[in-house]
Amino acid sequence: MRLGPPHRPDRRLLRASAAVAAVVLASATLIAVSEQSPAVAASTCAVNYDIESQWSTGFSVDITITNNGPAISSWDLAWTFGGNQQITDLWSGVLTQSGENVSVANESYNGSIASGGNTALGFNGSYSGTDAVPAQFTLNGQVCTGGSGTTTSSSPSTTPSSTPTSTSTASSSPSPSTSASSTPTSPATGSCGSGLVLEANPASFEVGQGQTEVFGVSFNEAPSSGVPVTVAATSGDSGLTVSSGASITLDADNWNLPQPVDIAADGSSTGATTFTISAPGCTSVIVTGTETTPPSGSTAAHVTNPFSGASWYVNPNYTAEADSSAASATGTLAAQMQYVATQPTYLWLDHIGAIYGGTDNASGIGGTDRASLQAQLQAALAADTSGAPELFPIVIYDLPDRDCAALASNGELSIANSGLSYYENSYIDPIAQILSDYANTPLRVVTVIEPDSLPNLVTNQSVANCAQALSSGVYEDGIEYALDQLHAIPNVYNYVDIAHSAWLGWSSNMGPAVSLYKQVIGATTDGLSSVDGFISDTANYIPVSEPYMTAAESIDGSPVDSVQFYSYDPYIDELTYDQEMYSQLVAAGFPSTDGMLIDTSRDGWGDPNRPTAACATTTCTTTTAFVNASKIDDRPFRGDWCNQENAGIGALPQADPDSAFPNLYAYVWVKPPGESDGTYPAYQGKGDPHCDPNGTQTDGSGNTYATNSFPDSPPAGTWFPAEFQQLVQYAYPAIP
Repeated sequence: MRLGPPHRPDRRLLRASAAVAAVVLASATLIAVSEQSPAVAASTCAVNYDIESQWSTGFSVDITITNNGPAISSWDLAWTFGGNQQITDLWSGVLTQSGENVSVANESYNGSIASGGNTALGFNGSYSGTDAVPAQFTLNGQVCTGGSGTTTSSSPSTTPSSTPTSTSTASSSPSPSTSASSTPTSPATGSCGSGLVLEANPASFEVGQGQTEVFGVSFNEAPSSGVPVTVAATSGDSGLTVSSGASITLDADNWNLPQPVDIAADGSSTGATTFTISAPGCTSVIVTGTETTPPSGSTAAHVTNPFSGASWYVNPNYTAEADSSAASATGTLAAQMQYVATQPTYLWLDHIGAIYGGTDNASGIGGTDRASLQAQLQAALAADTSGAPELFPIVIYDLPDRDCAALASNGELSIANSGLSYYENSYIDPIAQILSDYANTPLRVVTVIEPDSLPNLVTNQSVANCAQALSSGVYEDGIEYALDQLHAIPNVYNYVDIAHSAWLGWSSNMGPAVSLYKQVIGATTDGLSSVDGFISDTANYIPVSEPYMTAAESIDGSPVDSVQFYSYDPYIDELTYDQEMYSQLVAAGFPSTDGMLIDTSRDGWGDPNRPTAACATTTCTTTTAFVNASKIDDRPFRGDWCNQENAGIGALPQADPDSAFPNLYAYVWVKPPGESDGTYPAYQGKGDPHCDPNGTQTDGSGNTYATNSFPDSPPAGTWFPAEFQQLVQYAYPAIP
């Protein structure tokens, strides 16, 4: 029974498929075909050329092609640049460029465009002088309308700017702080010839006196052999020095895993320092660091419930995603989407590149890039003008051979390729270093630690990857290391994932799970106190409560939990599961002050089939009929997890939601509603069969069920407009 949180898919396929998905609701950036006079034949195609970002030597473009003629099975898009633009990296097409003349043919997976349909591609490029939008495009030789294009960003900035206000509250409903802008930065690059490019991200940064900063160094593709890379301060402020990472070797094993370079600031200097990254045969890469006076502040007390009385940071990248769909909607639906865009969601640090942001952290709305952890933290501070505590939620999610029993959410690290070392040194250490610089701020950093990892060791030992994860101890060691590093930062609050009631609810699973959590967390430096609590239903769909029945009641002499849907799992919802998990964890020695969280981002089930009362026993004369007519969970199988049809957003994020269970500290949206769980082979050529709407899966008894998945889903973690619309429309309670 699997979950499907975001993963790091191939960047080109991610951006292309996300753009294709984005037109399901008609992207707001598409240029409408203008009305033609009767004497002029209408064009059979339209092209929108969007300059998503632009800087002094480069630019990033997203292109949408609309087919206004008969369906086509293949295409070739052509244009002529007006300057010296050169395409350096193109996705979702096959590039031919000669001077200013460009031709892009379709890939094998995106050649067909239905009449009235769309497809998308994009590229990064370089230029000098001016970067004019091409005057004309042709598709299969036919001149297209549109092409005027837009420029979304003309000057990426490393420091977010904002003047929002933030309101604290002590009530059960949080006041989300208005999100500051957190503009992603482009990496500094240097050509090594034959298409190999040396990258450093971010290209510039600020670091306070006495603090540290980190940037990542990587290649755009695998080198033929190991390449030694050196990093040195070459001019400017002597107060900034390279404390680690001065010598790095990039090879076929780690070229795409940004290797950390740590920069230490002294306690008195100010000003800029130039760092030069050098490698044989490569143009040197320049990164600029600026030492600043750090903000004043003192370490805040570590409270029992960090959610209570705090403002909640709203991720501007998520706001942009939701607003992109709202721009294509009208009336009540548009207003509801805009409201959802103001809600706090978690930041998924689901690969090393996500720490640094930029082009290695694409989102899916037009291929735009998500911001770095540092930029998001700066934006959170800028948003918190009241001085009240500000929640900053993140997901730690990059263990080697991550999510060992699934395909949609596999990660970038492997046990066989020194994965634990990369996890600790290239992933956890940079995150902890960045977070430690914010220890003396009003931020309360709330982490969710490695969804699915420990639950897989309890139930999926027969799966080869899980057996290896268990025998190697890599999950336990990685989580222990993460908790040790993060718990040492006083304003970080750690919550460990405990799957959900349909995974660990059976006594044969819950008992061993509690023992495993005690073993792993107890092995940390501070033992069981290194966590602040636990979270269930991460990225899943289990209702908080089944309002019209209990597990023990019966209609024909058999209890509700005996029906096939529950298979004798005594916890038919998350509330009862969390209550029992809390009791068993405390009995095992965990502090009674530990809190429970429930991810309610998609457990609303407010679709038209939602019952309004328990089925009358005169109508439902068997327990099975009663359950089928009375349960609000509309799935055919509780193990269905990928982009579920008929699902809706659940309760809004809020602190202290249930007075009857005071250790339920908050409802949270860990999974940002509208970001895909995963794709499937029949649609994208790779992915997870559990995401195929035409596929099936089986339970432990050999019964077969439909996956219940939404069709045409993009890769995990990318924006899925059609599903977002359904989640908003079927929200329960309804979105205001």
